[in-house]
Amino acid sequence: MTSELNDALVRDWVTGWARTHDYDVSHEGNVHSALRAGDSDEWEYVIYAPEGSDLRKAASSVAKSPKRLLTIISGPDDETADSEIEDAEIDGLELISDEEKLMVVDMDTQDVEDPITPEGFTTQREDFEGWTLFTVLHGEGAEAQVAARGRVAVVGSYAILDRIFTSPDYRRQGLGTFVTRALIAIALEQDVEEGLLVATEDGRELYEYLGWTLLGEVRVFGAPGAQSTRSSSHSQFDDLAR
Repeated sequence: MTSELNDALVRDWVTGWARTHDYDVSHEGNVHSALRAGDSDEWEYVIYAPEGSDLRKAASSVAKSPKRLLTIISGPDDETADSEIEDAEIDGLELISDEEKLMVVDMDTQDVEDPITPEGFTTQREDFEGWTLFTVLHGEGAEAQVAARGRVAVVGSYAILDRIFTSPDYRRQGLGTFVTRALIAIALEQDVEEGLLVATEDGRELYEYLGWTLLGEVRVFGAPGAQSTRSSSHSQFDDLAR
């Protein structure tokens, strides 16, 4: 039995997601904010099922800078949220992305053992403060290539999986499944009950195969003109930098 979508769950997801990106994060009521780059103005505001005043305040802040984003998370059939989102668009924001899905899995259904590393590959685990980077390498020594990788942070009873990525040359070899299972095994070293991640529509099929279910819709808005320079980065994204 998995959790219902609510503000507390979204708060924990934002905390874990921000941690794996090295973003500063703060929470003010129902508005959860992440600062993407040090002293920059690249704020992202995340709200669950927003109501008028919170949404208008965040939308007004985002409209002032093309470096800011507003992410709205709502249930798949939340008509009230849809109505509020229309108001956000009226306030002058543009839709950047509406394809991402927040997904959840009951950890009791997942395998606690480390998955077997595919033949011809090696793995590397790096533990940082509050999160872990897991990398799959092809080749040896200085010539080794990053084939796939992913990150996981534990917040409360949730494991937040993020930035699961397979390099183009290594796709369709099962590495995405391998990394996901490895991250879950790492998370299960702690007392976690559920996993959370954001998937693209293309990635959703893989995660459903692994037992994940749809929990919410993720829509990202920006100031006019932001769409040409900004993109959402909640799901299958990694620039291969640490």
